[in-house]
Amino acid sequence: MTWLVCNDIFQTQAPTLIVVGCGGTGGFVAEGLCRLMVGRECRITLVDHDVVEEHNLRRQNFYVGDVGKFKSKVLAERLATRFDRPIDYSITPWTVLEDRQEGWHVFSPGQIIIGCVDNPMARRAIGLFVSRPTWGQWWIDAGNGRDYGQVLIGNRGPAALTGTFLLGPDLVYGLPLPTVQQPALLEPAPEAAPVDCAQAVAEGDQSSTINHLMAGLVLEYVRRLVDGTLRWMATYLDTANGTVTSVPITPETVARMTGVKVKRLVVQSTKPRPTICRQCGRVHR
Repeated sequence: MTWLVCNDIFQTQAPTLIVVGCGGTGGFVAEGLCRLMVGRECRITLVDHDVVEEHNLRRQNFYVGDVGKFKSKVLAERLATRFDRPIDYSITPWTVLEDRQEGWHVFSPGQIIIGCVDNPMARRAIGLFVSRPTWGQWWIDAGNGRDYGQVLIGNRGPAALTGTFLLGPDLVYGLPLPTVQQPALLEPAPEAAPVDCAQAVAEGDQSSTINHLMAGLVLEYVRRLVDGTLRWMATYLDTANGTVTSVPITPETVARMTGVKVKRLVVQSTKPRPTICRQCGRVHR
């Protein structure tokens, strides 16, 4: 059986795409989203309170004239000009969630938060925001090491997963948060001092191409989520062995991951199952 992530919200609501973290992977994701959404209505917001440093120029999506400027602001202004569309930005730290009327904290239906961060505090903050009792949000999280990485998608904690698999149309309305799928994402890094992606590349601790590859995977998740053809909940990349492995969405997988019984996850529906058009690749109902 093939389960698809439900995209009903995107049939009536243009997606709101929020990139949290505009460094190694996030900078390439931001540009890729602009290309992916050419001709489509959407809102794009870039969130990062860091400034561009000289060592960022080696592998991140910045230039010499950007040094000293906020990453999110630089990218938003450049991409808005290049693609002739408004792009918002926020320099508010992603760990500040008290004021939901500022920057990316404002909720809107059809919101996709794309986390390209490298620390547990940021992921914990995103998880708290996404798991609030609102409907329509998804969190795509990207993380990587030297020559490996993973992309995970989810929107709910275990207690909120009951009845999220709709049998009949075989649609999924809820998946475990990335931090539930991989609890280690909330654990502090073993290094004594934090090192960002650009520094890691310079010191030989990170492949010079890993961020480009991760961005490509993230964009594929976004494309399929919006088009209604997403059937994976996780993808693992290993450039050392040349492998890309995805985890299909099944209630059994979610049950093993969360401890929620399959019979609680799945509910019956009389709605007809959607079909994927072989010509355009989108879902037709």
